[in-house]
Amino acid sequence: MLKISFLGGLGEFGRNMTIYESDGYCLIVDCGMMFPEADTFGVDRVIPDFQYILERKETQKFALLLTHAHEDHIGAVPFLLKQIDVPVFSSPFAYGLLEKKIVEMELDFPDFTDISKLEKINYGPFSIETVFVTHSIPEAYSVSLQCEDGRFLHSSDFKFDQTPLDAKITDYSKLQKIGSEGVTAILIDSTNAETSGIAGSEKGVFKNMEKYISSFKKRLIVTLFSTNIQRIQGVLSLAEKYDKKVAFLGRSLIGNIEVAERLGHLKYPPNVVIKADDIERMEDGEVVVIATGSQGEPFSALSRIAFDEMKELSIEKGDLVLFSARMIPGNEKRIGKIINQVYRKGGRVITPKDDPSVHVSGHASQEELKLMASWAKAKYYIPIHGEFRQLKENAELAKELGYEEENILINEVGDTLVFEKGKFLRKEKFPAGMVWLDGESGDPVGKLLLRDRRHLGNEGFVLPVVVVNSNEGCFEGEPEIIHRGYPPFESQPDLLDEIKRSIKGLEKELTKAELSDQNIVKARVKSSVKKSLKRREAKIPVVIPVVMEV
Repeated sequence: MLKISFLGGLGEFGRNMTIYESDGYCLIVDCGMMFPEADTFGVDRVIPDFQYILERKETQKFALLLTHAHEDHIGAVPFLLKQIDVPVFSSPFAYGLLEKKIVEMELDFPDFTDISKLEKINYGPFSIETVFVTHSIPEAYSVSLQCEDGRFLHSSDFKFDQTPLDAKITDYSKLQKIGSEGVTAILIDSTNAETSGIAGSEKGVFKNMEKYISSFKKRLIVTLFSTNIQRIQGVLSLAEKYDKKVAFLGRSLIGNIEVAERLGHLKYPPNVVIKADDIERMEDGEVVVIATGSQGEPFSALSRIAFDEMKELSIEKGDLVLFSARMIPGNEKRIGKIINQVYRKGGRVITPKDDPSVHVSGHASQEELKLMASWAKAKYYIPIHGEFRQLKENAELAKELGYEEENILINEVGDTLVFEKGKFLRKEKFPAGMVWLDGESGDPVGKLLLRDRRHLGNEGFVLPVVVVNSNEGCFEGEPEIIHRGYPPFESQPDLLDEIKRSIKGLEKELTKAELSDQNIVKARVKSSVKKSLKRREAKIPVVIPVVMEV
């Protein structure tokens, strides 16, 4: 019997994590993170809940296979390694990026197997084959897993780019060979299932980027995903052609470039690249800056440039910022904030919406999905990686290919599919959730704390401070009102005076014994402040009374 359990990546973009389980062996395919929603204050990443794994770690053997190095596929791995020791099967590039995370978190290095060197990997009942596919990152793979209950093709992220800049195309013959040998089910990427046609080629972006790099007048800032090594190579090659210099800004970008150079994925003359400190000394029209921050991350290089928080560079009149990346759903507000700030400083912005030629997706569109499915010839069609509407649209493509409704399996996080001898038996459920990680410490943030942060972020807070002389049975001096993030105080200056009067009035209402009890005073001050606010405003902030005794 084979079980496929989904811990993430369904009904959402990111947090991709799937477990294949048979005869006491569990193969985890990917372990990713996703960006938090805008109102999850103080949270900078969301990862899967590993409870399913931790409950079984004493009775089952686990291994981890990484299909490629994008954060939505490897970003949660260090947090898994903190809780369970698992061997890792991956490409050198994915492991190279993972190594940096392991060092930062001071973890032990796991056993590593290079999947790019092996024709097959045997793990317990599983015979595993990897298939090289083109994607927006080096060394991406689809995975075939075979056991006595069937063969399963896990596409992961892919596209069929016939003209990639590195000339490395998908291993079509191996995909066709796997399909000819019989596939029970294909688990197939849904990211671009709503997009007709085929995904554009990276070579097209290279040609179109040339018009910007050859002609910009001030400074050109290109922001992209720091793992898009082909595109970075394209910018470097064009800079060399037009006698420009390139500077890299962003810690993750610099780290990824180091790994890519070491593995031979990036090649350029040393004199093309300058240090960030040298940017200000360059003449107008001479320097291209590649910066992180295409998703509006608050502490990214682009955000710091836009808000004058980076000593090496700030936006000046005439600068051009080129967004060479898609906008991940949920990041619109953060990106918009940066774009507005660039314009406020006199710069200009080009996004894929303004000029579609500055970016192509790394994910298969409808015709490529159909082609992958037609080669696999799988009995069952399982959409993965996408929000529910993408999963549903992918299922519609399967119907166009002749799949019967009962052989198209749409799932959610927390679903387990059970197969036996090549046949789907049933769907089971298990408790599954997500873990929010604090932006400062990286520690998990509980639901109650997250709720409080949302309340504080949305409504603000009021902190009334009173000093009680319990011997005399009175307040000492005037109450002090500290507040943050509550607009009515700005528009109604007399509101603060009204609150102070209401607090002061408690002296006459409370007995001497009550005034000596901090809990009673806090409760009455809190109630008094809320009543004063409710008389004028519908929204009430968090009220945190502070009582000091003298």
